[in-house]
Amino acid sequence: MNRLIKWDPFEEIKKFFSEEDFLPTLLPAVRMPTIPIDIYEKNNKLYVEVGLPGLSKDDIKVRVDKDLLTIEVNKEEKKEEKEENYYRKEIRRGSFKRVIRLPYEVDYKEAKAEFHNGILLISFSLPKPETKEDNEIKIE
Repeated sequence: MNRLIKWDPFEEIKKFFSEEDFLPTLLPAVRMPTIPIDIYEKNNKLYVEVGLPGLSKDDIKVRVDKDLLTIEVNKEEKKEEKEENYYRKEIRRGSFKRVIRLPYEVDYKEAKAEFHNGILLISFSLPKPETKEDNEIKIE
């Protein structure tokens, strides 16, 4: 005995979108790697340490505006192979931008940035605390 099964087109769509590898295959640019960032104070300085493996210092731009630190990366790789009956050229480009809010405003003129072994270390001299006058109002 043959049975008829009613076909539901929406069930097919649900199956298609429920596949685990749907997003990585169709939208690879959506997956962004996380960038490890440490912010800490030491010896009267504020340090920002950022892990950027596989990059060179020429790929990185750092900007500071009050309490916002912007790290911008633009990377381009070119590979070219030439043989007698064969020519292949690949160009890879990638970029990202990360804006980090610092705990307080910093002076960019006193900032220093170093890049060694895939670690970007940015240091800011902390402003000297101002001595505050006594704001107490005497009662008469």
